[in-house]
Amino acid sequence: MPPSTSLRPPSGLFSWFDRVQHADGKEREGLFFSFLLILGLGYGAFALVSWSLGFGLGVGVNALGIAGLLTLGGLRALGWRLSPLIAALQALTLAQALSITWLTGGIYSASISWLALATLPALLAYSHRAKIVGLSTGWLLIVGLYGYALLGGEMNLSILPQDLLHWHLMMAVVIFGMQVAVLFHMNVVRSQRMQAMQKNRRRLRQIHRQLRQTQQQKDLFVASVSHELRTPMNAILGLADLIQHDPQLDDEVRAKMVDIQKSGEHLLTIVNDLMDHAQMEAGRLQVVKEAFNLHETVEMGFQLLKRRAETKPLHYHLRIDPEVPKWMLGDSHRLTQILVNLLGNAIKFTAQGEVFLHCSAPGAAPGSAPPFIHLTVRDTGIGIAPQLHHRVFESFSQADNTIARRFGGNGLGMSITRGLVEAMGGRIGLQSQAGVGSTFDVSLPCTICPPPENAPRQEEDTLSEKSLRVLIADDNPMNRQIASLQLRRHFPKAEVVTVDNGLKAFEAVRDGAVFDVVLMDLLMPEMDGQSACQKIRHELPKPRCDTPIIALTANADTQEWARCIESGMNECMLKPFNRTLLIKRVLSYLT
Repeated sequence: MPPSTSLRPPSGLFSWFDRVQHADGKEREGLFFSFLLILGLGYGAFALVSWSLGFGLGVGVNALGIAGLLTLGGLRALGWRLSPLIAALQALTLAQALSITWLTGGIYSASISWLALATLPALLAYSHRAKIVGLSTGWLLIVGLYGYALLGGEMNLSILPQDLLHWHLMMAVVIFGMQVAVLFHMNVVRSQRMQAMQKNRRRLRQIHRQLRQTQQQKDLFVASVSHELRTPMNAILGLADLIQHDPQLDDEVRAKMVDIQKSGEHLLTIVNDLMDHAQMEAGRLQVVKEAFNLHETVEMGFQLLKRRAETKPLHYHLRIDPEVPKWMLGDSHRLTQILVNLLGNAIKFTAQGEVFLHCSAPGAAPGSAPPFIHLTVRDTGIGIAPQLHHRVFESFSQADNTIARRFGGNGLGMSITRGLVEAMGGRIGLQSQAGVGSTFDVSLPCTICPPPENAPRQEEDTLSEKSLRVLIADDNPMNRQIASLQLRRHFPKAEVVTVDNGLKAFEAVRDGAVFDVVLMDLLMPEMDGQSACQKIRHELPKPRCDTPIIALTANADTQEWARCIESGMNECMLKPFNRTLLIKRVLSYLT
């Protein structure tokens, strides 16, 4: 049987639970021997008093009680289980108390109080039922003696009342001794429990600190690995994109460049999935709310997978209903990620047939915003059996263990998709049957908004002859080269200035002609991007202090992005950035 992969608390917690259970058994055993000692002393005292009064039966009953106590103690010392010995002690105590009470007057006897307290060993029983039975038995015996007296039963007094002076005193002393012993033992137990709780609390605080440190180290490791992977990926994807669109390129070479770009995009998807999964585990997955073109975002997500769909005999089509609003508040990047995950899965698991993306706004009334936007991805692929639906959205899990071998994948895509949908306030559902196909339904809350003022109103080609000045600040020469080539591809007349640290970026904005936009890396020597941005915003006069600054970063941490905005940057773009998106963002700041 394979080892379990479920998460377990630190081993220290298990050992503490074992110690608690062990301590509970020791406490019962200690109280058991305390009762044996107190009852033995009491029986001995009663035997002496009975002997002094010539009460032979009393001496015999108490002697038998002492013998029984010694037997129980010896059996426990030999390793007998405590539970049956507790039951035997209860029976022995009740039998001794009933015998003495019967012999000394029944319900009229001074020993009736001793019969009431003879049920005390029942408190040692493990189950509540055994405790109730033990306590009830003593009181049933008292009620029986009471009924016997009411019905006219006669009792023989073996001892005259005036001879019971010492008996009463010994009874009171034994009862008081048992009470003191129980209270003392309870205080000892309480003190031990409090010490154990305090020790456990300190242990838990230590474990909590260790877990926080481990989480911080893991976040730092994931962010560092992500940054180090994204930097070369920016060069691979950027150069592949530029070479692929070279009109003089040979078709065979272009096909190989397409394969390189596909492989790079696949690797980037894995990096993004791992980062998103780490952020969701840490509770730090965030979405933004900004105006975006819903139609354009849906079409972009659809087009990103079109080339992959064309490699199969698929009818790959999109429908956006006319009542769907064009501009709404939300996170365009996360919505694209959701669509890419759903469409990518549909294409991967569909050998032939249909993959259909439908965007609708049910319940939309004329002149009012629909309550929800519905996105439906339907395919005619292998499908999923109903009993396996729950596994689809689990992390590192797929509906069938053979899927990873047949189709590949890391089992994170759908888990991340559900996390993104829920973070955006929506819900996702699945309808599927094995061999028939699957349908994923996503519902997202809709808030209509007007187009933003800086939304590009012209196409890129109409502005390709425009002269503009762009500053690129990045300590990686390959990143500077790629950004410069991508800008010059669309703006041949653009003047692109490059620097390798934040201080030079500040000096370039301060001393040269005004730049239309600045592309600023964050991690640079001498002065980082955020510090350079703050100096530009606070130390330079207008219009230089208002120069648009776009952060280019390989760090996907949303908190880092928030710090960029707080430092005065206009927005952030994640490396490796999409060439088309970069051009659109630059265009949005041109007047």
